[in-house]
Amino acid sequence: MEWPTPQTFPTSTPNPNPSTASLAAWAQTLSAKLDIPAVAIQAYGNAELRLAETRPGCHLAWTTLAGLGAIESNHGRTGGSTLLEDGRTSKPITGIPLDGRNNTQVIRDTDQGQMDGDREYDRAIGPMQFIPSTWKLWGADGNGDGAPDPGNIFDAALAAANYMCSGTRDLSNPADWQNAVLSYNAVQIYLRDVFAKADDYGKRSRG
Repeated sequence: MEWPTPQTFPTSTPNPNPSTASLAAWAQTLSAKLDIPAVAIQAYGNAELRLAETRPGCHLAWTTLAGLGAIESNHGRTGGSTLLEDGRTSKPITGIPLDGRNNTQVIRDTDQGQMDGDREYDRAIGPMQFIPSTWKLWGADGNGDGAPDPGNIFDAALAAANYMCSGTRDLSNPADWQNAVLSYNAVQIYLRDVFAKADDYGKRSRG
C-alpha cells in the first residue's frame, strides 16, 4: 500500500482566513469532485494554513484532516445532519455513550452533560468527534469568532490539527503520521480507513 499522496493545497494562498475568496474558490472546485461539502474543505484548508504558520515542522496536509472528517462524521453529514455555510452542523452530532459497550472504552462523564447531554458517560461530539475532556484541552477558534465550538467544523478542524501536531510530530514521516492518527483513535482498522480516505482525496484532487 502506498503512503498517502502529498498535499495538493495551493500554498501560495496569501491569507489563511476561511472567508477569503481564494480559499473559498479552491474549496468549491474540489467539492463536487471529492463529494465533500465546500465548507468542510475550507475548514481543512484553513487548518493546514494555520498550522503552516504555527507549527511548520509538522507538515500537516488538509487531506489528513479530510480523512479524519470522513470517518468521524462523513464531513458533518452523519445522522441526517448537514453543514451550514458558517461551519455549524444543522443538528448536533453526538456519539454513543462511552460506557464500555460496542467496543468503546469506559469514559465517565467529565462535563456534567453540558457538552454532550450525558451526565453518566462522555460522548464524542461534533463533526470531528471530540470527547468533552479532550475539547477542554485542545478546543480552538478556527473561524475567528472568539467562541471555540466543537460543533463548528472550522473550530473542530483546527483543534484536530493542533492535536495531531502535538509534541514534535512531523507528519511527513510515516511513523509520526500513523502515531498521530492512532492518538485520535487507537484502532488499526481506523488507521487503515483514515489512510485510505486521505490517500484517495489526495489522488482525486490532483485530477
